[in-house]
Formats: sequence, C-alpha cells, structure tokens
Amino acid sequence: MTKKTLNREKQNPCSWCGRLTWMEQMQLPETPILEFMEEKIDKYGRNRIWGEDGDWSSQDLDSDFEAELLVYDQMLCNISPKVVCINCLKDDDELWEKYYNDDDNFEIEFDGLD
Repeated sequence: MTKKTLNREKQNPCSWCGRLTWMEQMQLPETPILEFMEEKIDKYGRNRIWGEDGDWSSQDLDSDFEAELLVYDQMLCNISPKVVCINCLKDDDELWEKYYNDDDNFEIEFDGLD
C-alpha cells in the first residue's frame, strides 16, 4: 500500500461555491443543503413532503414546487467525487443539524443482510 501525500502546491475550485481550496476530493452530493428550499419545505409541511406520510400524489402541490422538489431531491441524492471547501462543508453540516438531525426520525436500513 502506498502512502498518499497531500499536494499543498495546487488549489482547486470548490464545486459548490467556486472558491479555491486545498481540500481533497470527497464523495458528496451535487448540491449542499439549500436553506431557501428547506424553508419552503417547512412552510408546506416537512412531514407532508419527506415524512412517512409524504405521498405527493395525495398532496395538492403546485407543479412548479413539485418540480423544484424533484430536482432538489435528485441533487441531494446524486453523490460523486468533488472538491468542496471547508466553509461549504461547515455550512452544510450546520444546515444538516438544523433540518435533518432529528434522532427520533433517523433510521438506516440495510436490505439483505440477514
């Protein structure tokens, strides 16, 4: 196994904000958590959209809002290697804590591991 060294000579642009950074590539979503979208979700009712009862077919969603949700969800779920600066990572972590770190509703399930 070879030891990987950090190349502190070269900066790369942050995939989320464009600032130059020395951070290495990581597996991250296409977009950070976007507060304006999270506020829209809260305004409509987070459990009506993302919760167990989040059946969009039974909701009276505006077609533009539904399209925004579909794109936002896809961007949050699409993970690929990218360089992201520490400021963006910190901001994203704070928004995760604010909108998604609800211990009562957080559960990971693995299929087929019996």
